[in-house]
Amino acid sequence: MRRIFSLFLIPFLVVLLLISCNAANEYNENELNSGKNIDEEPIFIDEKNIHALNLEKKLSNWCVAFYKLRNNQAVWIKKSKPLTDNTKHFFNYVNNDTLLNIPFHYFESNLDLTNSTKEEKEIVTLLRIASFLHLQHNPLFDLKKMNLHPSERVSPHVVLEFINSFAADRSWIEHLITYMAPNANVIRFHFALNHFFAKHPVEQNVNAVKPEDLKDSIAVHKFIVQQLYHRNFISDTLLKHKETIEKLKEFQSYNGLNEDGKLGKNTLSVLMSSNHARYIKGMITLDKLRRLPDSLIQSKFIAINIPSFLLRFYNKGERISTNRVILGTQSNQTPIFSATMKYIVVNPYWNVPYSIASQEILPHLKKDSTYLMRNHYTVLNRDKETVNPDSIDWNKYSVSTFPFFIRQEPGRLNSLGHVKIMFPNQHSIYIHDTPSRYLFNRDARTFSHGCIRTQDPFDLSKHILALEEHAYKDSLPALRKRDKETYLILKDTFPVHVVYHTAGISDSTHQIRFYKDVYNLEAPLYSLFK
Repeated sequence: MRRIFSLFLIPFLVVLLLISCNAANEYNENELNSGKNIDEEPIFIDEKNIHALNLEKKLSNWCVAFYKLRNNQAVWIKKSKPLTDNTKHFFNYVNNDTLLNIPFHYFESNLDLTNSTKEEKEIVTLLRIASFLHLQHNPLFDLKKMNLHPSERVSPHVVLEFINSFAADRSWIEHLITYMAPNANVIRFHFALNHFFAKHPVEQNVNAVKPEDLKDSIAVHKFIVQQLYHRNFISDTLLKHKETIEKLKEFQSYNGLNEDGKLGKNTLSVLMSSNHARYIKGMITLDKLRRLPDSLIQSKFIAINIPSFLLRFYNKGERISTNRVILGTQSNQTPIFSATMKYIVVNPYWNVPYSIASQEILPHLKKDSTYLMRNHYTVLNRDKETVNPDSIDWNKYSVSTFPFFIRQEPGRLNSLGHVKIMFPNQHSIYIHDTPSRYLFNRDARTFSHGCIRTQDPFDLSKHILALEEHAYKDSLPALRKRDKETYLILKDTFPVHVVYHTAGISDSTHQIRFYKDVYNLEAPLYSLFK
């Protein structure tokens, strides 16, 4: 985890500098280098100090129990002295919902501390720490009921352990975010969100009106500049055309789009979307990442993220390769699931699913007797015996009475391409090649019947075989030329996870990226914050 954190140290320092100008977000570089702030001569906090805040009874009882564990000794504040800058920065961080990446006003201890005493500031900060630590191993969202779980806290004993385990070579902020974190990706993603929203603060929803004529270059330029300004991506609206295009490309990159500098429908959509909407996506993704154990992330696995249309192959925490993928259409959505990778098939047959054969191929057969031959299809009966297609009157059959199986022969016309990568599952989903290469250039790639077409399946297969020193690790080019179906059984099986995260981190820039909720699976969660 320390290695992952160090990757974000430099951008995080930039975050600290930017936020220090904002009283609501105040913390800076000194905080990262601070030692212990526990004074050798602390003051004491008793029930009188706690009750002065007029907290709910359960919150007051929690505070009383915590300070009793410390013999009523304060944690950070000094006797007869104002708060140190480092303590102020930490308090401001903990008492800022955006920096904790939680819904606004979610914690019960969300109080205005502007004119509070330093004792009251410490008490409220401890309550928020208790609530934040509870989130590290308990979901924020109920993904079945599509609502928020109520805010809860860890016990006073857990917070005391958190305080006592602080090391002088770390900052309190780093200690808080890493303590009890279920995996390294949670830490990495948390600070990436901090970095993004320090540069591009969450703005009030700005009603955007798109240009009536998208061919009007002046109106389009004005619209792009206004939206980038409203989304806090630029500070000056007097941009020249070339500067606007460069800023638009940067904005497209942050939103997981091709950086072409053009106002297409996907770019138009994200320009009209607020940073608050992006913040919600970040919260939901962070909550999903907390559900993955560190032991899983440190193993070998493949993760396919549906909204980003990307497949990543990892081994022992290191990314081995990244591939663009094509996924299921709205009516044939690729499901979210996990399975075990077991074998690779070079030059596979395609056993056409019955639904595709009866609903899509049969109409072609009724119109064109050469369709099967031209596409290298074979007809099989229920006993899987080959049938001469010329002996069949296709007009006799309908979707509900179609009695045959269709199989496509290996070769360049095969819909699976030259390789499929198999992780058997109840959905009959697998990774495969495709002859339709041009579709990988699209932003949104929902064109399959649910299976996962990948841009470079042979490169992925090569990495899989090489990592386990497979006997055929160097034979893929020769096997491909044979036009004969060949099975390569893996001795080192590993998990494949199809996930749904509408935010992520770029492989190249290590900065946050946001993606379209392509199947509208998170829409009910977005509606909670309207």
